[in-house]
This record gives sequence, C-alpha cells and structure tokens, in this order.
Amino acid sequence: MLTFLKNNPIFSKIAGISLFSKVGDRLFYTAMLTTAASLPNGNTAVMMVSISETLPILLSFFLGTLADKKKRKIHLLIQNSFVRTVMYLSIGLLFNYPHTLFLLFLMASFNFISDLAGNYSSALVTPFTKNLVKAEDMEQAQGIISMTTQLINVLATFAGATLLSFFYRSTLAYINASVFFIVGIGYFFIYPELSAVEKKITVNNNENTLPTIKKNFKLLLHNKSILNNLFQLSLLNGFFGGLTPIFVLFIQTNQSLMFIPSPIKISLLSALITVAMVFGNALNTKLFLNVSIGKLNNIASSFISLGGIALLLNNFYLVFVSAGVVSFLLGIVSPRFSAKIINKYPTEHLGGIVTTVNSLLVLTPPMTSFIFPILTNVSLNFSYFGFILYSIILLVLSFVILKHKKTS
Repeated sequence: MLTFLKNNPIFSKIAGISLFSKVGDRLFYTAMLTTAASLPNGNTAVMMVSISETLPILLSFFLGTLADKKKRKIHLLIQNSFVRTVMYLSIGLLFNYPHTLFLLFLMASFNFISDLAGNYSSALVTPFTKNLVKAEDMEQAQGIISMTTQLINVLATFAGATLLSFFYRSTLAYINASVFFIVGIGYFFIYPELSAVEKKITVNNNENTLPTIKKNFKLLLHNKSILNNLFQLSLLNGFFGGLTPIFVLFIQTNQSLMFIPSPIKISLLSALITVAMVFGNALNTKLFLNVSIGKLNNIASSFISLGGIALLLNNFYLVFVSAGVVSFLLGIVSPRFSAKIINKYPTEHLGGIVTTVNSLLVLTPPMTSFIFPILTNVSLNFSYFGFILYSIILLVLSFVILKHKKTS
C-alpha cells in the first residue's frame, strides 16, 4: 500500500484531503442526534436530522451530473469546503440560543447544505482519480479509499461522542468548521498540481441535466453484468440494515454470554461488521483474484441464509460468523466494483455515474431496517425466516438478470 501511495503522490494528496473531509461528515453527527433527542418533540427532531443526512445522498443523481459539466473543478472544491466551514460556524452560533424545534430545523438545514456540498465535492474528485491512477491499479486505489473511509467513519463518530463529554456542542461545531477550513486550504495548496490534470478531463456541456441523468441510468442498465453486481451489492448492504434491529430483539431471549450487557453485544456486532469489511478492503488485491464479483456476491448471499438459520436455531455465534463473512466478502467486492465502474465509463459521465451507483447502494439499508421489524408483527421467527427468503430473492434475481443477458 505504501509503495502504491509513493508511486502516486498527487492521487495520495487529493484522496487524503477528500478523506479528511469525511471526518467532518461524521464528527458532529452524535451532537446533532443528542440535541434532537433532548427536545420535547424528540421524534420529530430526530427525523429532521435523519432527513438532513439522507436527502443529500438521494440528490446525488443531480449533483454528480452537475459536477461532470463543470470546468473549474478545483475552484469548486475549494469553494465547497469554505461553504461547509460557514455552515458549521452558523450551527455553532445557533447553539448560543435556547434549543427549540425551529432552531434545530435551522441546524438541520445548514447540515443539509453542508452534506450537499460534500457529495458534490466527491463527484468533482472522481474524474481526477481516473486520470491519476492506472487502470490496473484502480482496485488497489479503491480498496485504500474504502478501507480508510470505514475507519474514519467509526473513529470520527467515536471522537465526536467523546469530545461531546468534554466540550460544549457549539465548540464541537467550531471544530467541525475548522476541519472543512483545513480541507479548503489543502485543496488550495495542491491547486498547481491538479491544474495540469484538470486539462485532461473531458467536459460535456452540450446536454441538459435531466437527459444526462437518463443517459447515465441507461449506461448502467444496459450492461447486465454491472447491473447484476449493482443489485447484488445493494441488497447485500441491505442485509445489515435489517440485521441490526432484529439482532436487538434476538438477544433479548438468547442465553449466550449473559454476563455481557445487551448494548455491548450490539456494539460487538457493529464492530465485527466494520472490522471484517476493513480486512476485506485491505485484502481485495490478494484474495480470490480469479473469482468474479458475481460469484463472490452469490457466496455472500448464501451466508445471509446461514444468518437466518442461525437466528432460527437461536445460535448467537453463528449469527456473528454469518455477518462477519458477508461483511468480509463485501469488503473485497466493493472496491473491485468501484474500480470496474471508474475504468469502464468515460470521464465526462463519471461523476454522475459514480454518484448514481453510490446512491443506489445506500438506498436499501434504510428500507430493510424498516421492513424486517414489520415482519416481527407476525412473529420473531417469521422475521428470521425473512433473511432466508431475502437470500433466495438475491440469488434468483442474479440468475434472472444474467439469463436475460445471455438471451438478449
């Protein structure tokens, strides 16, 4: 990994700055949620925060396409960072006033604008990656990015919760603002190096935004292999969205490790999923090199069935094995799929396509976290069986898509 980073210094700089900005994405999340939960209308307030976090992801379809049409991408990266700085300075100032639902709405609105700018910046960076990294090295580059992102998300969220114990929430907002200010300065310092790269990036301003978005979807839908991988990865992500709330109910009746409190068990599952995925990211260029993305996804899908069986058998340890294997395989496959997307599609559509893919990948977990608890209204065992059915649907869907590919 170090050799790759040394051999690709400009990529290392822009990726490092972009990844540092993700510290700001997660650092203030706990503060926002605890502020929302402390209000009289706590449920409504928490919903506002959740919407401010989720909606920018859904709007990435448009943001990526807009980013592809922009010529002065480096200037926009700097500007976006300073916009995010102003947003969190504003949130910090709002904490000086009595906390009300309207005040939280303003904070959530500023957070929403900041996240929009962040997703926009991610789309602006993508074409640089394609021009800075050789096609044969793209999997390693995406593995490093994915692994580091996972670690930053966990550590920044933990750091935010820890700092909240020692500092006022307004102070934490100012710290977050300083993170984005440093990011802007970082982009400013590498501006000369990126300028030469930006001249090589093709920009297409001839199409309107909506037709371009439709074209991006068609480019994805017409390639059945990529479509199959996209659906599989999206549903595999969805497994974890459904597993967490069901696991919370499962441990209420499970007798394993009774000396460990339930919150710790839930944290252990989350930690296992993250660590397994990080290991998968780190080893993606070393393991299963001759196994296709589709086959690895099918193996992971089969382990979802094992998870459902483990729940039905009331086997605590087998649940962890299932979650760990699925997460590990997902960690291997995700950077390979990202590299496949970046290498395959033209630079002028890359920002829009990558943000479209990322949006589709994160849509399923919120849906499954809603659907699987509903199944418990029939019975808890029915929700367990739901994971087996979910696995079968995933495998059948893959077969149908690829069969259509052969017959079309």
